[in-house]
Amino acid sequence: MKYNFYVPGPIVAKARPRVTMRGNKPRAYTPKKSADFEKVVAGACPIETPIDGPLDLKINMYLLIPQSWSKTKTSEAAMGMIKPTTRPDLDNYLKSIMDGLNGVAYLDDSQIVSLSITKQYARKEAGAFVFLETL
Repeated sequence: MKYNFYVPGPIVAKARPRVTMRGNKPRAYTPKKSADFEKVVAGACPIETPIDGPLDLKINMYLLIPQSWSKTKTSEAAMGMIKPTTRPDLDNYLKSIMDGLNGVAYLDDSQIVSLSITKQYARKEAGAFVFLETL
């Protein structure tokens, strides 16, 4: 079975857990910005019941071209000649999307056995296309 859907952007990279003290016990939590984006990912997913079994995941991420760039550089980025090599790292973006799909599209992200990710620039709209396939 194949599932394709679009997650509207901007994509938020997974932030490190924050730790606070509640009495004598430390409490770890996901920062609000990351947690909110994970809810956007879950809401974009059309899968009604989490899938069980091995899965192939492909994600094409689109980041906005910086407004400060020249017309030439903007054009080159839109054509794919310039790739986004800036932070946040690709794996941090991936983690936020995979965590958003946990318990929604699949039971656990350990079910992902094949993975492909791209990060590229988009002229008008940031977001991610997600392709999930059962194996």
